[in-house]
Amino acid sequence: MLFIASFAIVGLITYRKIKDYFENASEYAKIKEGVALTDEMLMIAHRGLSAVAPENTLAAFRLATEAGFRYVETDIRRTKDGHWVVMHDATVDRMTDGSGAIADLTLEQIQKLKITRGSGIETYPDEHVPTLNEYLKEVIEGGSYPVIEIKAKGVFDFKDLVYLLREYNITEKAVVIDYDIDHLRTIRKLCPELQMQILGHFVKRKFIDAAEEIGNCGFDGMQNLQRNNALCREIREKGIPFNMWTVDSEAALKKIKALGATMATTNCLKPIHNQKENA
Repeated sequence: MLFIASFAIVGLITYRKIKDYFENASEYAKIKEGVALTDEMLMIAHRGLSAVAPENTLAAFRLATEAGFRYVETDIRRTKDGHWVVMHDATVDRMTDGSGAIADLTLEQIQKLKITRGSGIETYPDEHVPTLNEYLKEVIEGGSYPVIEIKAKGVFDFKDLVYLLREYNITEKAVVIDYDIDHLRTIRKLCPELQMQILGHFVKRKFIDAAEEIGNCGFDGMQNLQRNNALCREIREKGIPFNMWTVDSEAALKKIKALGATMATTNCLKPIHNQKENA
């Protein structure tokens, strides 16, 4: 019985470590500079430069623009009172000193919270949960472009999102990504020129068909699940933008290049040159 109990404890500890790694992968990532393939791929800073500063903070976004990333990615969710805020998780529990679902909290409540974990938290101890507007301002003033993943679930008209992108005059440069294809269809009706990407773990026929139907739409897949098959070849042949995440090693970057990816989302691979200069 003692052996079984000990085995169960070890299993629980291992599970928690694995879970923590996947939820906070950027904290385990180490910055890599001078990777030659970054010149051949459009690089996207995943939740900002999240291997250096806490994910999805203004510090992480600023560091990403300073590092020369053409694109800086973030996640947005909707507050109880209808505002877009930047947060990957459905709750504020993992990243802040508060608790509760974002959908159940007001903007005022969320703005009182403090970011309490993430890469370099000792260096950046005073970060808060940004609004969508704060994120856009930081990224655009830094000379980069936004990649916005919509995490909110439900039916929205997205008029406020498109309005904000138009206010910053970036509807032709910004990219919006989502697992929910109906969200992208709704946004497309409002903004014909906006670039979009369908999120999925690996390429499927329905994603290719939907991307062609929506127009000016790519696919964003999980690199470690992707395999070189007929559907990958079809994406290449049709010139559909092909983004992969999360690409944190030179080996992974080489793999996705061979698969035909045109964009790489990374926590830690810095571009050799300033990719903003050719934007």
